[in-house]
Amino acid sequence: MPRGRGKKEDQPVPLPPDEDEETSTAVALPEDDFLASLREELTHTQQATVARAEEDPSRRASLNRRLLQDLWEVHNIFEDISVHLTLEPSQTLFATFTEFPLKWAFKETFDFGAVQVMELKDRAPSWLGSALKTWYYPDAKGRSHLRMIFEWCEGETYHKYSGWMRVIRQAVLYDEPLEEVSLGDLHKSLKDLVVSWYSSHLKADPTVLTEHLKQHYPKGATETKESYRA
Repeated sequence: MPRGRGKKEDQPVPLPPDEDEETSTAVALPEDDFLASLREELTHTQQATVARAEEDPSRRASLNRRLLQDLWEVHNIFEDISVHLTLEPSQTLFATFTEFPLKWAFKETFDFGAVQVMELKDRAPSWLGSALKTWYYPDAKGRSHLRMIFEWCEGETYHKYSGWMRVIRQAVLYDEPLEEVSLGDLHKSLKDLVVSWYSSHLKADPTVLTEHLKQHYPKGATETKESYRA
């Protein structure tokens, strides 16, 4: 019998989509600033890690030996006028003394290249918060920099929830990539600081130093720290 235009062959009828299946379909959201900035920061972190791994360890070790020697000698200069400074890392870690504090030698077992931060803190009663600090940090390209600053307490402010806080101000004495550090330039800034610091103590007037720093050096970070008021 010839086929006509009669009834079509039976075909499966598509079912409506299941609601759970439809709502569970993952839809990619557009990236926002968070993801982009996160990737950028992770890239910088990776570059900094690689740069530190490639850094010449002998360069940092040699520089740290000289700086620790300089800072300890500055410590002794102030001791002569009864001004007590403390050094970090402690001199007992990197030096052996035959006659404290002047006759000493470096400990060859000390890892000078591992030192990241050096601080000479002023312990005089009216000099709370005053310190000479030197440390290493990576820049945006991962290059290691050496920075030397002097910081001091600029005063106190009262905060509703945290109480009295000390305002700490910094002056940047030196900041250069490690491979470009000039010991001569570094010593020039250090000498200038020590002369003014020393004079300030002789005159019992911290502003002699702080005004000198404000006039001759770039301003660094300003931060607040807990005050030790009773």
